[in-house]
Parts: sequence; structure tokens; C-alpha cells
Amino acid sequence: MNKKQKELLSFGVVGVLGYVVDVLITSLLHPLAGPYVARIPSFICAATVTWAFNRKLTFANTEKRHRSLLKEYLHYLGLMIFGLVVNYIVYAISITLIGGDKRYAIVSCVALGSLAGMVVNYMNSKKHLYRTKQQGEKTTHE
Repeated sequence: MNKKQKELLSFGVVGVLGYVVDVLITSLLHPLAGPYVARIPSFICAATVTWAFNRKLTFANTEKRHRSLLKEYLHYLGLMIFGLVVNYIVYAISITLIGGDKRYAIVSCVALGSLAGMVVNYMNSKKHLYRTKQQGEKTTHE
């Protein structure tokens, strides 16, 4: 398995962990806030978990754009907004078509949205936040 394949696999495994957090929080908040509003705090929690694990595992050997953890975290959340939009659109369409009153609907619709958003999130993370350092390249941090 080459480096890129390992990175994609790691990103996927971390994504599954984020999915579990997303489903748990969505399921807990669903009775109080409904299936649409419950996704907002669940996404923030899942994105926080995936940021922490991806920076330590998936992108551990890459150049970090920021020296400050807070700046990196906020940049990561900002980049994940694009994935959130894709994720939420797929989720909302799915929950509307399937119906959001049953627990299996929440689990499957969060999964569909998460898979769609994961592609966008990986590309944004790789391009804008973590990059492979080229030999002899100087590092610049904001």
C-alpha cells in the first residue's frame, strides 16, 4: 500500500469515527430539536473529533499550515463548511424522502450525507491545510 492509499484509508477510518459521533449526537438531539436542527451541533462535534484524529494520524507527517492549534482548528472548521453543505443537502433530501421519525432513517441518512461530504473534506484538507512537504522546500506559516 503506498503513502496516498494509507492516507486515504486513515482518513476513511477517522471519518467512520466522526460518523459515529455524528449519529450519536443527532440521535440524542433529534427528539428535542428535530432531524434537521440536530445535525448542526452534531456536525461541529464530529468535525472536531475528525480534526483531532486526522492531524495526529492521517496528516501526522505533513506540513501544517498553522503553528497555532486554534488557528488550524478554525481553518479546518471553515474548510469543512463546504463538506457540511454537501453533507447536509444529501442528508436533508434523504431524510425528507425516507422520513425522519425512525432511528434507522437517521443512521442511514447521516451515513449518506457523511460519505458525500467526506470527499469534499478530504480534498480541502489536503489542498489547503495539510500538504506533503517537498524535499528542499521552505516552510511558510501564517
